[in-house]
Amino acid sequence: MIAVVLFAAALVPVPQLHDRDAQAPGYEKVPPPQLQRRVSEASATTVPWIDSNAWRFQRGLKKALYADLPLGSGPLAAAEGYAWGADVLLEPAPKDAADVGEMLAFITRVNAPRMPTLANLGVVDDGSEEIPEVLNLLSRRNLLYKVIKEEDPKLDLNIRLGSKQFPKDSARNPNDFAARVRERLGDEKRLVRIFNSYSVLTNLTGAGDRRRLHLVNYARLPAKDVRVRVSGVYEIVMLADSADPAQQARDIVIADGGTEFTLGRLTTYAVVDLEPKH
Repeated sequence: MIAVVLFAAALVPVPQLHDRDAQAPGYEKVPPPQLQRRVSEASATTVPWIDSNAWRFQRGLKKALYADLPLGSGPLAAAEGYAWGADVLLEPAPKDAADVGEMLAFITRVNAPRMPTLANLGVVDDGSEEIPEVLNLLSRRNLLYKVIKEEDPKLDLNIRLGSKQFPKDSARNPNDFAARVRERLGDEKRLVRIFNSYSVLTNLTGAGDRRRLHLVNYARLPAKDVRVRVSGVYEIVMLADSADPAQQARDIVIADGGTEFTLGRLTTYAVVDLEPKH
């Protein structure tokens, strides 16, 4: 079951450059997006940890200022803000100017009317201190959700911290919490699944039968052979990659009510438009 937010016909805002010395009233500063390597609590190996603002945008942040971005993070910040439909101001490092310019030109080319975010999970926002990390965790696991005030029976699964299904203690261990949510939802109901990459986050939007899938790679190195599965039977009417205009989807398969395809190389950002397959 899919829930949507209200549809607006206006174009998604294209990120804008911002003068560091100028004021930005109404815009909230957000941290730079990045991928870090952290030592796992369960072993001595390192695991990727994505610092993403997706959860802030999903929670309702509309205007974001990426202030004093570190070198190399400008294009990713532009892609992240646009992919989650925010009105974004960027302060990239001077040496990032050319790369940021290319990303903004790409976003302008693929820009389209805003469509609602699709979700089959609902997270009841009770204002508790655990909610931000819960939302961040779900975003990192590509478990697509919307933030709600009360449980929504139209959704496949509602998450209320403190309930029998999701006690507050469960949120203290991110891996266990993600496993609990995923198990209760069931993979067969997930709107999007990503295989062969821990660094790619997604946002799926849609209106009527149309779908637009945003794929953002938070790693500095390209994500290779990323396998994507979208719930529903579709044909790809457009695939646009910010760094490879010639890229095409490979190994397209329709199976078990889903559409699967592979991206050979995802540098930072790709957009996939889907329509029902007849």
